[in-house]
Amino acid sequence: MKNLRNILLVLLLATVLLPKASAGVGSLKRAEFEFHIGPAFPLGSFGNKAFSGFSGEKPSYRLDYHGAKIGLNYGLAFQYYATPHFGVLVMFNGHSNKISANNFSTYNPTWNWKTNSQGKWSEFMAMSGLTFRVSLLPKMTLAFRAYLGYAHLVAPYYGSEVKIQNTNYLYQLKSASDANFGYGAGAALKFLVARGFHLDIRCDYMGAVPFYFRRVKSTLITEIPNANIPDQVFRNTFHENFSMINLSFGFTVAF
Repeated sequence: MKNLRNILLVLLLATVLLPKASAGVGSLKRAEFEFHIGPAFPLGSFGNKAFSGFSGEKPSYRLDYHGAKIGLNYGLAFQYYATPHFGVLVMFNGHSNKISANNFSTYNPTWNWKTNSQGKWSEFMAMSGLTFRVSLLPKMTLAFRAYLGYAHLVAPYYGSEVKIQNTNYLYQLKSASDANFGYGAGAALKFLVARGFHLDIRCDYMGAVPFYFRRVKSTLITEIPNANIPDQVFRNTFHENFSMINLSFGFTVAF
């Protein structure tokens, strides 16, 4: 009975509030062009420090990429509402995250290697989906959207170096990239500043099917005075679980 009362209460509130929301939304324009930018917070293993530890019987290093710090998200979106409430959208979104990494080596983990990185995690999405909006106040709209499409992730380059007596060892792990299927959903509050112009606050979750970096090249360079030592080449394969929460600020131009 309690659940039935709650359901009836929700239906009653919807009956009272929806006509008011519809009346407000009916005065909004059908097409919207949105720009947004803000911080991007990595979730799960994607935000762990890169190269997290040892595994296996011999001291071989787990080359887990990971390592994304809090970064930047930015994007554009076009939305068209076929009805006052429901519409479709096309959006383009990017991420840029600097790196946090442990020292690493697959060659000799007992040495005091110093690891550095060049570049950053870079990700791009081209998505399409559905959107829904309701008017909360005469000058404030709540909008929801869900989308899916193309995602592309680029991993940074890593290098590690150590000097033992008169021998210098350089370990280089190359950058890699992969494309996969991405998806996301989010909500936004839009504040009407002038007719056809809104200021926005938005929160989105974005993720993708795990990216697969195949046979990424790494090279061990041994430098000894007056000696020519051939480079050792390795191939590593990685899976990366991209997962991100975006908090965005921006504006919408409606027409």
